[in-house]
Amino acid sequence: MKKIILALSFLFFVLAANAQKNKYLVDEYGNPMHYSIANRFSNCNIFLVVDGSTEQVTPFEYLNNLALGNVVLLKGATSIELESRIQKDSLSFYRYSIIENDSIQLKRDAIPVKIKYKWGKGSVLPNYVAVDLGTFNVIGKKIEVQIFRIDNKKRVSRVFIYNKPILPPQSLSFKVLEKKGAKNIKNRTNLIVNEKVKGIRVMMKNTDFNILYSVTVDHVDARSSATLEPKWKLIKGANLVIGDINVENFISSGKYEIIVYPKTRTYSYWKDNTLARTFHFTVEKPKENFFTSKDLLKGAIIGGFCGLVAVLILNNRKRKAARLLAQKSQEKEIAKLRLESVRSQLNPHFLFNALAGIQTLMNKNEIDNANRYLVKFARLTRNVLDHKELISLTSEKTLLDDYLQMEQLRFGFQYQISASPDLDVENIEIPAMLLQPFVENAVKHGIAEKGNDGKIEIDFIKQSSDLILSIKDNGDGFDVTKNYEGLGLALTKNRISLLNSIYKENQFFLEMKADVEGTIIKITLSQWL
Repeated sequence: MKKIILALSFLFFVLAANAQKNKYLVDEYGNPMHYSIANRFSNCNIFLVVDGSTEQVTPFEYLNNLALGNVVLLKGATSIELESRIQKDSLSFYRYSIIENDSIQLKRDAIPVKIKYKWGKGSVLPNYVAVDLGTFNVIGKKIEVQIFRIDNKKRVSRVFIYNKPILPPQSLSFKVLEKKGAKNIKNRTNLIVNEKVKGIRVMMKNTDFNILYSVTVDHVDARSSATLEPKWKLIKGANLVIGDINVENFISSGKYEIIVYPKTRTYSYWKDNTLARTFHFTVEKPKENFFTSKDLLKGAIIGGFCGLVAVLILNNRKRKAARLLAQKSQEKEIAKLRLESVRSQLNPHFLFNALAGIQTLMNKNEIDNANRYLVKFARLTRNVLDHKELISLTSEKTLLDDYLQMEQLRFGFQYQISASPDLDVENIEIPAMLLQPFVENAVKHGIAEKGNDGKIEIDFIKQSSDLILSIKDNGDGFDVTKNYEGLGLALTKNRISLLNSIYKENQFFLEMKADVEGTIIKITLSQWL
């Protein structure tokens, strides 16, 4: 009889353990998974626990156009539990609200009082408690969580938990915006972009989560793209929303593709092709006015004169070049040795800063981000330690992409790298690591504190025979007349001076402008193309 009782007790224990295990989505050790779902720049943390039937949990790291807000996409979930970790003595300073499907107020400015467990003095969170924010049914629902401190009511942290099917954009239509109005355009149409055209308007069916939907404009011929985050506006009296694309995104001639899609991963440029919808159009050059015969005659005379002057100038330059060839050769070799010395100082400076970034993530216990940072850092290190003096614009873009994506893991800013469509980015070369110190300066001293609001724009611009490299950030700016002690910036200025002594026919000009709205760095490589 005792053996039967013991067997039944053991069976009951196993069933209870399995029931507990199936109640939650658990980690490899059988413990309930706690997902950190608040925006990384928020002062209020929120953790999510989901039931065992949940098929997928995708917390975003940040979301554009949603200040201090975040998104979690669920699939197959039945119920969730929410909690926050707050200092025990500060509970009365917090308030939270729970809203279901944008209209049902489940909790309103509630004080967190239900404590799940406490941390002791010798733990990692001394004097902290885990407070229960509630258990909620999420079948086919959208749940919004709001939490704030009463001493800073304007800084409300929001999290949207979405457990509904994500649909492709529906009822899509497009209009070309002109100064006097807008007109419908069909797929695969031809557009003439002149001074009248302001942009393209995207229209789609309104959803309960429009902020998920992004737009990418691909210039197919130039192999460049721009990812946009439209601020969708609801049309009164219609179940439609609109988002506008500025004309600057498609001003060059060639074939274009507009892709509208819902984001299902953290980064806005990632798209699920099964949910994306495309629209194609071609930009044509405006028709040019024909010249009269008198204009042609004048042009021929002026052109002939200019050609004669150009030949005389060229011959004069050749004679001078022959006389100075020996002297220049010697000076160039000396400058190359100095340049190599400067670059040998830049490389360890960059590597040290990158390692410091990994250390920062490790100290914050952001292990996943540290691992992703390290993967990018490995490829970046190989490129940095390569001793090529000149690299293509494509290679420079890859290096900057790796670096900026690496720093995005820490600071959460946005960036864009673009090139003029008539630039041969595969074959045009520039000095290696020319832009990186300035980009690093823009990140560390410009937009690091801005979080999602930080933005960096890098442009490769063709201007006649000059190549212009531009770096723009929306940081707080700095006094460009001062000499700062930053090693990377000082070494780069020295390097530009040495490059000018080598490429005397192709001078490098550095221009820096800064004010409270941001900083613009321009490096002009004259007569480079």
